[in-house]
Amino acid sequence: MKTVFKILIIITLTLFFSCKENKSNFVDNNENSNEILKDSFPTIINENKIEVECKCAENKFTGTKSDTIYNLSNGKSIALCGYRNTENKPVNFSEFVLSVCGQNEVIEFWNATETCNLKVNKDTLYVEELINLPTEKNRKYITTVWNINKIYFENEDVKKTNSLNKKIRKYSKEEILTTLKEYENADQELNEDKMVLVNRLFISIISKNNKAREYFYEFGDKYKLDGAFSEEYSDLKAMLKLWENQK
Repeated sequence: MKTVFKILIIITLTLFFSCKENKSNFVDNNENSNEILKDSFPTIINENKIEVECKCAENKFTGTKSDTIYNLSNGKSIALCGYRNTENKPVNFSEFVLSVCGQNEVIEFWNATETCNLKVNKDTLYVEELINLPTEKNRKYITTVWNINKIYFENEDVKKTNSLNKKIRKYSKEEILTTLKEYENADQELNEDKMVLVNRLFISIISKNNKAREYFYEFGDKYKLDGAFSEEYSDLKAMLKLWENQK
């Protein structure tokens, strides 16, 4: 009887420890399985995030598909829609609008006769209007920044300022004297050379020469201007008025 009882105790203890070991193995296997599953799938962040397309507001000048987006340091973005002058280096733009991403209004429109460089400096977008002027060495023509538009934000409001580039290279005394002599010795034939000359007189005026001013306004009486020549001369007079009005 005692022998049978001992056998029963041994069997019971064996079954108990066997079940405990199996339970431990089951837990370990489950933990390993969880690690494998965890490492088998990438972490998904912002899976429901939707990218909003930045385009220009509806307008009568251009389409709404953006060519370039300018990101400011304050988190604002401004879209440009219009014509890219790929033949120019660096590339610049004409006949375009600017529009704040997510807004329904156009900031401004630049027409087909205007050529502009655009660049960002921190929280401000600069639109530089370019023209050809004889300000290079030896009074040759070079693409010159004439006018600078600054676009920035105060709180949520778009602000704009406009100023002429007063850093345009001025003529030396020798260059001014050469220009005055060219005018004094010029014949009565109107041609491209005469239009170069009146542009040089314009630069001589902004270089603060009064004789050049006299010759510049006399030019319109001395030569019978029409067509493109007349338009160019009118543009120069308008530019001179702007220059003198901006202190």
